[in-house]
Amino acid sequence: MHFIISGILLGLGAAIPIGPVNLEIARRNLQLGFSYGIFTGIGAVAADLLYLCILSVGALQLLQHSTVLYWINLLGSAILAWFGIHALRASKLIHPSTKLKRKPLKYYCITGFIMTLINPYTILFWASVSARAAAITQQHSGAAMLSGTGVIIGTLSWIIFFNSVLHWSRHYLSSNVKRILNIAGGIILLSFAVLGFLKI
Repeated sequence: MHFIISGILLGLGAAIPIGPVNLEIARRNLQLGFSYGIFTGIGAVAADLLYLCILSVGALQLLQHSTVLYWINLLGSAILAWFGIHALRASKLIHPSTKLKRKPLKYYCITGFIMTLINPYTILFWASVSARAAAITQQHSGAAMLSGTGVIIGTLSWIIFFNSVLHWSRHYLSSNVKRILNIAGGIILLSFAVLGFLKI
């Protein structure tokens, strides 16, 4: 049971901090709807679960190599910049009479996965807990599966809660407020991207 609890805590630790991924989930929820935020979050959950699998076989050290980190930081920052620019451009389309073009839900799931997978901040989190997570998954033959279940429960719980709060509150937000939030989100995403580029 403690393997599941440890996994839940790891999942919450990876999911809750308000960073680029949560900002994009919020933006998609407010602009497109509840299911679009949820599917973006599901993609993020899949990436976190993949990192736990990498940890369980002791391969996370590869991600700490300077050359690998350089390319991950470069790609991650470029993707954050793209999402930031997209958010700023999309803010011009937010109007009560505007019919937004929605892509298939799998697109939002895939982009949520990629955004989380090469997000330097996600990698830093999993690197920081690597010793603890590795110790958990190597204690018992079924520990990795139980911890993975816990990570799924923890991250999905946050995704559902976060999106539910946004879905409930979006009805009380005017188009101008949504536009301002979109612009603020775009600027913050671009700031994360600039910080990433500066570290290269």
